[in-house]
Amino acid sequence: MPKSNGYVAIIDIGSNAVRLVVYDGLNRAPFKIHNERTQCHLGKDLGKTGRLNPDGIELALDAISRFSGLIKAMKIVEVRAVATAAMRDAADGPDFIKKVRDEFGLKIDVIEGEEEAHLAAHGVLMNGLGKRGIIGDYGGGSLELIVIEDEEVKQKASLPIGGHRLHAIEDAAERLTAVDDFLASVKFLPDYTGQDFYAMGGAWRSMGRAHMYAAKHPLLVLDHYAIDGAVATEFAENLSGQSIDELKGTLGIMEKRVHDMSVAALTMHRLFKIIKPARLIFSGTGLREGMLYDRLAPAVQKEDALLTSCEKIAQNVSRFDDMRGFERLTAWSLPLFKDQSDKFQRLLKASCLLSDMGWFETEDYQAELAYQRILVAPFYGIDHYDRAFLAYAAYVRYNGDDVATARKKLGDQLNDEMATKAELAGLAQRLGYMLTGGALILLKDSELEVADGMVTMKLKPAAKKLRAEYSVKALEKLSAAMGKGMQIEEV
Repeated sequence: MPKSNGYVAIIDIGSNAVRLVVYDGLNRAPFKIHNERTQCHLGKDLGKTGRLNPDGIELALDAISRFSGLIKAMKIVEVRAVATAAMRDAADGPDFIKKVRDEFGLKIDVIEGEEEAHLAAHGVLMNGLGKRGIIGDYGGGSLELIVIEDEEVKQKASLPIGGHRLHAIEDAAERLTAVDDFLASVKFLPDYTGQDFYAMGGAWRSMGRAHMYAAKHPLLVLDHYAIDGAVATEFAENLSGQSIDELKGTLGIMEKRVHDMSVAALTMHRLFKIIKPARLIFSGTGLREGMLYDRLAPAVQKEDALLTSCEKIAQNVSRFDDMRGFERLTAWSLPLFKDQSDKFQRLLKASCLLSDMGWFETEDYQAELAYQRILVAPFYGIDHYDRAFLAYAAYVRYNGDDVATARKKLGDQLNDEMATKAELAGLAQRLGYMLTGGALILLKDSELEVADGMVTMKLKPAAKKLRAEYSVKALEKLSAAMGKGMQIEEV
C-alpha cells in the first residue's frame, strides 16, 4: 500500500448532491485540500415514487467513480462515505449501496436522522459556534433540528420536509400545512425561543448570500454572517412568496439553488414564527466537519479553533520555523494596551501569528494582499468583527498607504475602539519586524513600556546592535498614534 499523506477524505451522498471533500488531516482546524460536488438530485422523486431518481443514480455513480480514482491518486487511506435522507428512505437505496461497494470497494454508512443531527451539531461546534442555541440543517430530504446547551446536544429531531419532499406537494396550501404540522410535532421547540439559530444546508446558505448582497455587507464570507432574528423572519417570508423567475434575479443565489429557495424560505419562516430567534447565524461547517470533530480527542476538541487556524497558516507561510517568535511578539506588544481581556489577548495573538503572511509578495502589494487574504481565509472560530480587526491590523503592519479606505471598506464591522487597537497592533508588529529583521525571537532582549506620557523601547545589551534608523522611525509612528512621546532606553 502506498504511504499515506495523512489526508482524510469524506464522500457525502445527499438528496441533492454527491460531494468529495479532502481535508489536511484530523485536527482542530481541518483545511480543505480538495472540494467538489456533482448535483445529482437523488431524492428528486422520493416524495412521489419512494425511489431514487434514475438519472441521478447514473450521475452519482459517475461522480463516485471519479472520486474513487482521485482518492487513490492522492494516496489517501482515511476514507469515509456516508449517505443521508434520500438513501435511508428510498426503497432502492440498498441496491445503490451494494453497487458502490461492488464496483468501487467503498462502504457507505447510511446514517439515521438523529445521527445526522448529532454530526451537524458537532460540525457547528468545530467552528466555534453553537455553544448554546438551536441548529438547523436543511437539505433536500430532511430538516435536522438540534438544541445545544453548554456545547452539548440536549434535543434533536429529524423532519421529512427537505426541498424535494416539499416540491412533491404541489398545492401551496397543503405544503404550508405539511410544514406547520411537522414543526408542531417537535414539542421542544417552544421551550427554546429567543435564542440564536445556526443555519446550514445549501438552500439556506444561498439565502444568506442573497441577504448579504442585498445588505451590501462589506465582508463577503458567509461563515458567521449574522442577521437580527426579526429581520431574518421577514426576509424569509418575502423570499417564500417569490416565484422561481423572480428568485433568479436575486443576487447571491446560485442558479442551481433557485429551485429549492421558495420551500427553504417557507420552512425557515414558519420555524422562526415559533422560535423567534435572537439572531440567524450561518455556519460554513456542518456534517462533514462534524465527522472529523467526533474523532478528535476531548483535549483537542477544546483547543481554540481560531488560534489553531492561525498557527497552521503561520507554519505554512512564515519565513522562520519558530512559533516561539510569534509568542514573543504577542507578549512584547501587550504593554501597549490597557485592555488585556482574554478575548483581546486571543485576537492579538492571532494577529501576531498572521504577521508574516505577506513577506513573499512584492512590497507595493503586501498590505493589500495580506488584508484581502485575511478577509476571505478559511479560519475556524471567528466572526466578522474579529476578521475585520485582523485584516486591518495586517494592513497597518505592512505599511498600507491608504488606511482610511481600508477602514471604510470594513464598514460597521470595525468600530472606532477596535480600529485603534488594530492600528496599534499593526504598528507594534511593524516595529518588531524592523528591529529584528523578522527573527522575532530577538525580541527577548527588548521590551516596550508605556508610562508618563511616553512610549519607551528598552534595549538590553544584546539588543543594542539591533538599533537602526528605520526601527526608530517605526517607534516614532507607534508613539504618535498613541498621542505620546517616545524614547529608547539602553538598560
